[in-house]
Amino acid sequence: MTINISDTLKSLERSATLEINEEVKKKRKEGKKVLHMGFGESPFEVHPHIKKALIDNAHRKSYLPTQGLPELREAISGFYERKFGLHYDPSQIIVGPGSKELIFDSLLTIKGDLILPVPFWVTYEPQAKVMGKNVTRIPTKYEDGYLITKAGLEEVMERLPASKKAQQGILLINSPCNPTGTTFSKNRLKEIADFARENKIIVISDEIYGLITFEGIEHHSIAHEYPEGTIVTGGLSKHQSLGGYRLGVALIPQGEKEFLEKMLSIGSETWSCASAPIQYAAIAAYSENQSNEKFIKDCTGVHEIVTKYVYSRFVEIGIKCPEPVGAFYLFPDFKPFAEKLEKANVSTDEGLCKDLLEKVSVAMLPGTDFGMSKEELFTRIATVDYDGKIALDTYLESKDKWKKDRETFVETACPNVIAACNQIEKYLNQLS
Repeated sequence: MTINISDTLKSLERSATLEINEEVKKKRKEGKKVLHMGFGESPFEVHPHIKKALIDNAHRKSYLPTQGLPELREAISGFYERKFGLHYDPSQIIVGPGSKELIFDSLLTIKGDLILPVPFWVTYEPQAKVMGKNVTRIPTKYEDGYLITKAGLEEVMERLPASKKAQQGILLINSPCNPTGTTFSKNRLKEIADFARENKIIVISDEIYGLITFEGIEHHSIAHEYPEGTIVTGGLSKHQSLGGYRLGVALIPQGEKEFLEKMLSIGSETWSCASAPIQYAAIAAYSENQSNEKFIKDCTGVHEIVTKYVYSRFVEIGIKCPEPVGAFYLFPDFKPFAEKLEKANVSTDEGLCKDLLEKVSVAMLPGTDFGMSKEELFTRIATVDYDGKIALDTYLESKDKWKKDRETFVETACPNVIAACNQIEKYLNQLS
């Protein structure tokens, strides 16, 4: 007996980020040395305040409301008000098992096709295709930090047939951005918001990295400019290093009662509710707590030092790369080495990643996983292959010193990151 697969799933593959993480873990378990720049999981320990809350609530075993624990939604409301100046009543907030699930459910609920800037996070396009939505890709430029512009949106809209222009569309953006580490300015977001409003486009704004912005950089949400047409998603996985907790949130525009009801209907028929102990622990994560606030800020300080160090190394090596201002990613362009790579029989980004893993034991992801053409020779780098406790303890010893001397900090606290940069340089130098 053969199980026939749904047509919409025949081209679906496993998430590239999760797959490479499992592959690297397997190799390391086998005793192989692999420098892991392929998976973006913040490495810091669970804050004691949150850990205690989880332990204290381990006995919670009953189903909770699909929309989320009322006390948690109250805490989330306060969090977004304090951190980003966004006002959402608890009734406008949905708590789910990760922001990935809530983005999927939002796409499923909203009628319309997807407009997607390139590069994009690996999951966005597959989610849309699973539900049969057409995806219109929007090219971006290095000069713009690979972020969309109003001009780019206008160009795409002009190419659409009249029948498509008249339909509602969905624009999915991510800031700070995975894979580039860049972020939108307030003015850029206002332009995009004006365009979206004029063209009946609903925006899903993935702001999971909103608290991981580097010194002097402020996170801006498009929800300030377009509150009536923006769904904001976030969660605990990045700034709190709690990816495995699988706790995400969605902030819904005021008055969208039918949308909210359909989202909850999907949740009630699929995931029922987010884990009860995790939700109770999340109250501590979202409530105001000076120790936790300091922890988030210090972890971001480490992310900044390490990511900027890798960026500076890449620039020295001759790799083209937009300067990161948030998150813990880089999007290097290896085209300056295209001729030499061609002589080494490497002509695609997938071939480059395979060669780097086989020859110098550095794992990274090809740009094709993020929507780029394979001949463009982009890769996505995550800068978190280090022991979070060691790195944070080292950082706290002398913050000002390390901000001025990134190299010594990374040499001291993040040896795998140093080794990965050295191995990439070695690989490129060996090209004839």
